[in-house]
Amino acid sequence: MENVFKTKFQLEKENKELALYTEYQQMIAVPGRSKVEIAKYLADKYHVATISTVYAIRKRVEKRLQQEGVL
Repeated sequence: MENVFKTKFQLEKENKELALYTEYQQMIAVPGRSKVEIAKYLADKYHVATISTVYAIRKRVEKRLQQEGVL
């Protein structure tokens, strides 16, 4: 396996995105919660411009976790 060298910014970004993804998964586990409202809440909490960016982050983290064999 190759070593992947990442900058401090890249590591911080990945950690922030993973935290957003994890919190989203925990929140949607509760029946009856609105996914749109959860995305709005997380966008505000993590200082993300739009809820579509929250969607993109979720997909990016999901793909990374699949590549790492976590999912």
